[in-house]
Amino acid sequence: MFDLHTQNNQAPRIAVFGVGGCGCNSINQLSQSVLGDNVQLIAVNTDAQSLHVSQCSIRLQIGLEATKGLGAGARPLKGYEAAEESEAELREYIELADIIFITGGMGGGTGTGAIPFMASVATELHKPLVAVVTTPFNFEGQQRGLMAKKGVDELMQHANALIVLPNDQLVKTLDKKVSLVNAFYESNRILQDVLQGLTTTISQSGLINIDLNDFIAVVSHQGRAAMGVARQMAGEDLQQTINKALKNPLLEECDLSKAQGAIVSVMATENIELNQYNSIGETLQEQLDPAALVIIGLTIVPDLDCELELMVIATGMQDDAGTGASCFEEPQEPISSISHHHRFESSELLNLHDFLKEKSARAMKTPEEELDIPTYSRNRKLS
Repeated sequence: MFDLHTQNNQAPRIAVFGVGGCGCNSINQLSQSVLGDNVQLIAVNTDAQSLHVSQCSIRLQIGLEATKGLGAGARPLKGYEAAEESEAELREYIELADIIFITGGMGGGTGTGAIPFMASVATELHKPLVAVVTTPFNFEGQQRGLMAKKGVDELMQHANALIVLPNDQLVKTLDKKVSLVNAFYESNRILQDVLQGLTTTISQSGLINIDLNDFIAVVSHQGRAAMGVARQMAGEDLQQTINKALKNPLLEECDLSKAQGAIVSVMATENIELNQYNSIGETLQEQLDPAALVIIGLTIVPDLDCELELMVIATGMQDDAGTGASCFEEPQEPISSISHHHRFESSELLNLHDFLKEKSARAMKTPEEELDIPTYSRNRKLS
C-alpha cells in the first residue's frame, strides 16, 4: 500500500526530481512552464558547477565527499555512492510528496547510479513513482549503451512505471534540420505536458472525476509505461488524436496490448458529445488488455483553446527481457563482444546478488575489486 498524506482540501503534492545533467536540463525547461503550486521541482546533481545554473528553487548537491562536487565521471558506482551519502536529504523530499516523478539520462554516472537508488527509497517509503529516462544515441558507443541498459534494468526493480525515451528516436522522428536544442525540447515536452495534464486532472473536481487514489491504482501495475498528450482542433479526426496520445513516436516502442492499467484524462469544452467520450473508451479497450483497469475522467474547461485534450498513461507492460547485471559491476565479458545493434535486447548478464554470494562462498575476505561496490550492496550478501 502507498502512504498518503494529502488532506481532502489539498491538491496532491507532486515532487519532480531532475537527476544529473540531463535531468537538470529537463527541470530547467519545466521551470519555464505553468505548473500548479502543488508541483515541486528539485534539481539533483553531483556536479556543483552544473547545479549552480539550475533554474529551480530547490537544488540538492549529492555526494560531496564521494565526488568532491566534480561530478560522477561517467561512473554509475560514483552516482550510487553519492545518492547513498545524501540519502537523508533525498528521503526528506520524497517523504513529503504524494507522487514522485524522477527524470534523467541513463548511460552516464550520476543519473544511472543515483536514480535507481532514489527509486528504492521511494519504494521503501511506499510512494508511487513514475520514472522518465532517456537512453543514449547509438553514436555514443557500446559501453555507454550497455551501461544505460543496466541502469534501466536496475530501475525496473523499483519504479512503478518506467518510461524510456531513446535519443535515437529524435533522429528518426523529428525533422532532419531541427536544432539539437529543439530536439531535446520536444523530448522534455512529453513530461511537461503530462505533468500539466496530471496536475489539472487530480487537483480539481471534474464532471467525471479522477482522484489521487485512481492514479495510484493504475500506477500500481509495475512495469514499462507509455504516456502522451494530444490535442484535437475542430474538424480533426478523433481516432487520430487518440492514437497520437497512445503512441508517441519519441517513446520506446511498447506493446499496449500488455498494459494492465491506463488512466485517461479528457479535458473538453461543454460541447463534447457523448459519442466522442464513448469512442475514446472503446478505442482504449480495443488496444489494451481486455482485463486492464481503465479509468477515464472528464473535466469541462469552458475556455479551452481546442476541442478536446487527451492525456494517457498506460502502465504495467512487463519487459520480456531478463534482468541484466547491476550497473555497479564491471562487465563480465568485453563490451566489444556485445552486438551494438542489439544492445537493448536481452543478454545473459550476471545478477549482482548472485555474483556477491558466489564471491562470498569462494573467499573469507573481501577482494580488493569488490570494494568498489557500495557497502549497502555488499551487505546484502550476508542476508
